[in-house]
Amino acid sequence: ALLSPLGTINHSSLNDVLLSQLHLVSLHFHLEFPSQEFPLVHMQFDLLTAVKRNHEPISSKLQCDVASALTRIRWDHAFEYVTPENLSLDT
Repeated sequence: ALLSPLGTINHSSLNDVLLSQLHLVSLHFHLEFPSQEFPLVHMQFDLLTAVKRNHEPISSKLQCDVASALTRIRWDHAFEYVTPENLSLDT
């Protein structure tokens, strides 16, 4: 099978950087081989979680401007909301 040696990887030995890179590989794999299942599909949650831990969210200028305007009028607000799934949402 395509990329079958990947199934023999000791997953616990992979750090967030390597897992993030595997996430990029999985995205590329999905685009190149849409009818195939990525060999590490069972790790998809771990791959995506590593990406989120490995990359700080970048706030948009619009988000910063809105937060500044709300602060100026003393409107209590949260700049970012992080869900229990560790997703960052603009508020």
